[in-house]
Amino acid sequence: MKKIAIAGLVLVVLGAGVLISLRSSQSSSGQPGQMAALKQLRDTGVITAQEYESKVQALRASSPASPAPSRDKLAALKDLRDSGVISAKEYESKVQAIQPGSPVAEPVKFAKIASVTKLVEVTDPQYQITAATLEIPADWKFAGTIARPTGCHAIGAALKYTAQSPDGLTSVVVLPTVKWDWVDSEAAKKFLPCPTIDIDTAASFLVNIAVPNIHPNAKIVAVLPLEPEGQAALKKQLEEELQRNASMNNFQQVNPKLTLDGANVRLQYERDGHPVDELISAVIQCNEQTMPAIPMLKQSAYRKRTCFSRGTFMARAPQGHLDAVLPQLKFGMTLKPTAEWQSRLAADQMAAFQKGMADNKRQYDQFEGQLDANNRQAAANLQHFKEQGEQRMAAGRAFQARQADSFNSAMSADRQRQAAIDASAHATALNSLDRQEFRNPNTGQIIEASNQYSHQWISSDGSTLIQTNDHGYDPNGQVYPVSQSWSELVVK
Repeated sequence: MKKIAIAGLVLVVLGAGVLISLRSSQSSSGQPGQMAALKQLRDTGVITAQEYESKVQALRASSPASPAPSRDKLAALKDLRDSGVISAKEYESKVQAIQPGSPVAEPVKFAKIASVTKLVEVTDPQYQITAATLEIPADWKFAGTIARPTGCHAIGAALKYTAQSPDGLTSVVVLPTVKWDWVDSEAAKKFLPCPTIDIDTAASFLVNIAVPNIHPNAKIVAVLPLEPEGQAALKKQLEEELQRNASMNNFQQVNPKLTLDGANVRLQYERDGHPVDELISAVIQCNEQTMPAIPMLKQSAYRKRTCFSRGTFMARAPQGHLDAVLPQLKFGMTLKPTAEWQSRLAADQMAAFQKGMADNKRQYDQFEGQLDANNRQAAANLQHFKEQGEQRMAAGRAFQARQADSFNSAMSADRQRQAAIDASAHATALNSLDRQEFRNPNTGQIIEASNQYSHQWISSDGSTLIQTNDHGYDPNGQVYPVSQSWSELVVK
């Protein structure tokens, strides 16, 4: 640290070219401020303890009164604190020194987001491999994983991560998907693993579920719809989902009602004493249908709704800065899942589906076995009670037919639900990663690629893919004109 004396002006070099100037005349600052400045110079070794005592005595003798500090000094101190030159504790001490007894106003701090980024990895602890990569500001901290929550609201493997600025005030958090059910039948509720939740909109989910659990003491400033482009994307996805559902002839739902809804909630709260703004976003997908009656359980037909969130996105910044930095916080656009992880996850999901079908078949076989046992008992009874036995057999066959019809209906509805859930989950996973499935019109091959381009061209040998947003571009005759021809992919 240097000391430069020029005509009674002392300049203390604090580093990075930042200077604090303190004059000894009464016109520039009061005695308390000068005393604090002298103490700082003594403590930092600029002046000796003997020089400090001498100057204090001289100052007390020559300055009986102290005028009020100027606003410029307070503003300068705030700038030094917010730029990191002095700490918050030093700032409060200096304010009290130049303005004894006054409260210290704590302005909103904001650290600019670095333009340089770094690549971080999201690992899957179950597979022990990298599941995806993500780009975040180079000086930010990151923690991410593939979570597999347990319990009745879990829906399998899901991404979750937290990216946070060095001061902890600006961050992005993504939470895993959750699901819940609702039925309008008290009897059917007994067969559900969790209590039913009658929520079918994103706004209701955020206000009643997400915010109370994540930030119970936060103030909800506004509940907002998605931006127009977001609403348009959801509308298109819902139309595609309805088309897929209509094409599943073997798994037709009864009076289906499919919904896809998104919303944002703006919050305000304090984090470590600093006021912050936060935006929480969610997209909710619901599938409601009529479930068939099951006479053997004395269960009449009822309505059932299954909903799940496509994860929950949270962006936080110091109060007043969120809107300005929000475009920089959309890290999800850089998320890239690895091919190895996608392949293993797809295999596990298929295995889980096949296991579910096998379990259903086993239950059906047990049911059939019980029916066979009943038939054998009825036949034995017929030897002793021929007339009564014939009546019982007739009633038994009618009963079996009704039970078989009910069971087959229940099995069909179960397969239908499972297929719809799998299709929705697959579509959700692709959409969240900005991916989509396309079909090669020449070969029928299904190709997964980015959905950020309007046109996708595949070479005749299937090895090269050209992606473009130019509606007039045709690579035929331009790219590898001798060895390759090009076909435009169509959406699956």
